[in-house]
Amino acid sequence: MNNELVKKFIEDKLVILIMYSLNIVALIIFFNLSGPKKIEIFYPITISLFFLIMLISIEFFRYYNFNLSLREIKLDSQNRIASFTNEQKEVELTIKSINSKFMNELNRMKNDYEKRNHFFTQWIHKLKTPISVIDLIIQKCLKETSFDSTAFSDIKLENESLYNSVEQLLTLLRLDKFEGDYEVKVTNIVEVLKKSINEKKNQFIYNKVFPVFNFNERNEAVEYVLTDYKWNEILLSQIISNAIKYSASTSNSKNVYFSLSKIDKNVVLTIKDQGIGIETYDLKRVFEPFFTGENGRKYRNSSGIGLYICKEISEKLGHDIKIYSKPGEGTEVRITYLSKM
Repeated sequence: MNNELVKKFIEDKLVILIMYSLNIVALIIFFNLSGPKKIEIFYPITISLFFLIMLISIEFFRYYNFNLSLREIKLDSQNRIASFTNEQKEVELTIKSINSKFMNELNRMKNDYEKRNHFFTQWIHKLKTPISVIDLIIQKCLKETSFDSTAFSDIKLENESLYNSVEQLLTLLRLDKFEGDYEVKVTNIVEVLKKSINEKKNQFIYNKVFPVFNFNERNEAVEYVLTDYKWNEILLSQIISNAIKYSASTSNSKNVYFSLSKIDKNVVLTIKDQGIGIETYDLKRVFEPFFTGENGRKYRNSSGIGLYICKEISEKLGHDIKIYSKPGEGTEVRITYLSKM
């Protein structure tokens, strides 16, 4: 017998015992003052006390076992809570609900931690490759009597690859704190689009790929959307980079087409390239982290993380992103924004 539980039970039921005692005293006074005739009150009081003892015993049994099971479950979560009353059952359901939410949150944090470790491991190896290539090219240049401009162009490309990889890694890290680092407001989508394209002007020219606008730039119906300026810029920058990379050609020039359309309360931005396209069996997995698919075997700098970042940003901002593609026919990316109210 746990003396502490007995003491707590008495404390919890003390009000009931006091009220019962006052009730008995009131009855005795009432019958004594009701008349000169002597009335037998001992017998009914005895019966009443008997039922009180029965009630207290039942209540004690429930109270003791319930609280004892609560203490045992602290030591072993596999133990079951002994609940008898509706109140105790409600407490049990509340505990189970809180525990379920806690376990879900714990599992989510565990998965996020494991995923992050996986990201770090993959990116460390990814960053080693361009650094090693840069080192080899530099050694080659130092051995030669004259510097080759082509070699330095290769260095520039590898350096850009390294820079982009670092930028993606930083974006991944910032995604963890996304909720405290964004502000959805009315944004000029044409302005963001032009800025993202201008920042990649050299990349467009070097790869013989050219942007084409298939919309009226002054059409206010499609010009303003609800989004976060900074994160949306990162989203568009990644998609444009992919369009350039997979459309690059050493012979014929290619185009990347940009169009905006209004559908109900939404504005749809479409970015369509004339690149190599994506295999049908790879399409459903393009948003998975580190998935490169068939194109990853053809392009050394395919990281498989860019579209994953795009998907994460889109979901957090409440946008919808879809990809349509056929091998040899290019790729079309559609992003659906909520238009300005």
